[in-house]
Amino acid sequence: MNLVGAIAVGLVIGVVLGTLGGGGAILTIPVLTYAFGMGIRESTTASLVIVGVSSLTAVAVHARAGRVDWVRGLVFAAFGMGGAVLGSILSRGLDPDWLMAGFAVLLALVAGLMLRPSRKKLGDGPAKLTPKVAVLTALTGLGVGVLTGFFGVGGGFAIVPALTLVLGLPMAVAVATSLLVISLNSASALVTKLALGIALEWVFIGVFTTATIIGSLFGARLAGRLDAAVLKRAFAWLLVAVSAYMLVTSAITLFG
Repeated sequence: MNLVGAIAVGLVIGVVLGTLGGGGAILTIPVLTYAFGMGIRESTTASLVIVGVSSLTAVAVHARAGRVDWVRGLVFAAFGMGGAVLGSILSRGLDPDWLMAGFAVLLALVAGLMLRPSRKKLGDGPAKLTPKVAVLTALTGLGVGVLTGFFGVGGGFAIVPALTLVLGLPMAVAVATSLLVISLNSASALVTKLALGIALEWVFIGVFTTATIIGSLFGARLAGRLDAAVLKRAFAWLLVAVSAYMLVTSAITLFG
């Protein structure tokens, strides 16, 4: 596979991941599948390595700035890791073409959520851990974990809103804490997928991951300096374009 291309794309994905606290796998999977010719099962597994390791590296940058809420992040991740194992097992017997079509639909849904104006006020301080908040946190963590294992995504697009709206974390803290959750969820799903017998091209993945780490470190430093709303809208429209392409390609494969 093209290692130069892996470096270039990895840098871009890393910047997105470090800046937005998610979105890395949503770009990684289509790129690995369509640009580098990986099968869907291999690309979803490889994305767990790339995004998981890169997220963990970006956490270190955010942690030095005091933006990681370790307690809430670890609680959220505890439920997510269980969901990641379940999602990995559920995706095992699914036809790869239908899995790709499902992922394209997921992209479209995520883009719609990102483009939709929020009517709720973002958190400005940690919410009290009431029974209602605890249940919502557990269910959200479990759901994100299932997505992580099933599609090979870190779930930052769902984690960040959950941390801000459910737990009341400020946006900067939610972005940083989501990276902690992504890294733990990805590790759980990866171990399960490898145990199920999925093989990877480790040299290519190592180069891609290294480039993504460098990009994520740069993105983490940019996180507090860029207009988050503009970045969010631009990323959402990128997802719309990728989703449309994947849906057309999947439809031709499945029904053509």
